Amino acid sequence: MSKDLLTLYLTTLYFFILTWAIVPVIPRYVMSLGGDPTTIGLVMSAAPLATVMTRIFFSIVSDLRSRVFMMRLGMLLLGTSYLVLYISVDVSGLVVGRLLQGLSIASFIPPSIAYVVDIAHYGVVGRALGTRALMVSIGYMLGPFVGGLISEFLGYKALFIIASVAAFIAVPTIRLGDLSRRNYTFSTMFKEVFKVITCRGFIILFTSATFQTVILASVIPFLSSYLKLMGFSDYDAGVISSAYGLAGLLSRLVMNFFTDRSMVKLALSGLSVDIVGVITLSYYPLPPSAFIPVLLIGFGDGIFVPALQALVFISSKTGLRSVLSGIYATSWDIGMLVGPLIAGYLITTTNDYLLTFRYLTSFTAVSVTILTYWRIRIKQYV
Repeated sequence: MSKDLLTLYLTTLYFFILTWAIVPVIPRYVMSLGGDPTTIGLVMSAAPLATVMTRIFFSIVSDLRSRVFMMRLGMLLLGTSYLVLYISVDVSGLVVGRLLQGLSIASFIPPSIAYVVDIAHYGVVGRALGTRALMVSIGYMLGPFVGGLISEFLGYKALFIIASVAAFIAVPTIRLGDLSRRNYTFSTMFKEVFKVITCRGFIILFTSATFQTVILASVIPFLSSYLKLMGFSDYDAGVISSAYGLAGLLSRLVMNFFTDRSMVKLALSGLSVDIVGVITLSYYPLPPSAFIPVLLIGFGDGIFVPALQALVFISSKTGLRSVLSGIYATSWDIGMLVGPLIAGYLITTTNDYLLTFRYLTSFTAVSVTILTYWRIRIKQYV
């Protein structure tokens, strides 16, 4: 493994630890300010709203200029977002902080994925992305645990300022060699990208990812708010959320044993595990029983996410990897945007968190149907 690749993996891990440190905390903080499930959905959706509006632009800058600069910018914006959360005194301040966090995600993630694909050898793109996704899973696991621990003993404000300082400190440590890329003009870039995104296969993968992300965006955050209603602490919610990351870590280790030709089967397997996990969670939502369904959801997503990413890259011939990553990742932004809004509305309407979780499995079912159609139409990736 090259030094640059190792640095990228560790930087990705650090970024996601800081990002996910507040995921189980924000819904509870909104509730402490008097917010209801609809307000929680609004705050949680603010970040993906900013991401979906800027990710493609940031991806273009990454491919035409510098991936390293965009990753540094992402970390700087993350620190700024937590600083805004620290000084905020109402829901409006939280929305602004979350918008800045969305900008940081839009800036950091596409070039970090593209950098891995640049270095990966043909035939092991799925494995390389699986290793990067392993870092993401560790971040999912450690972030909520650390965030819940700090907020439980030091308070929400302490968590925000500590995370802000930690992000600012990391900015100058992102030192990678910007890999040489083909020279593109905006005209040639637009033509090449247009060919990719109008391909039926890309549209299928994009749509499948969008529907599945509704689950990822809704279940874990609203489980945290449900646990608060049931009297469980921030620490308890953090530990439960960390189980999601732990399972994702294990499933992404599994990815290393498969070649790129197994990606569709893996993606469908991940979706199937997700459905079982969410349905089980709707019947057993409280600790310690809740650990099992959360582990299942994390394991399923840990297989599905890198498998679908690999399918996008190995079925596309473009060299504009940051742009391709950014356009594809917009599917996740859309799911992260509408997921909390849908879940918040359903919970407010039905006054039932658990029934809402069961309703949300319909989105995963649609994703399974779409991906099954992809598998029937092609042979080389099954």
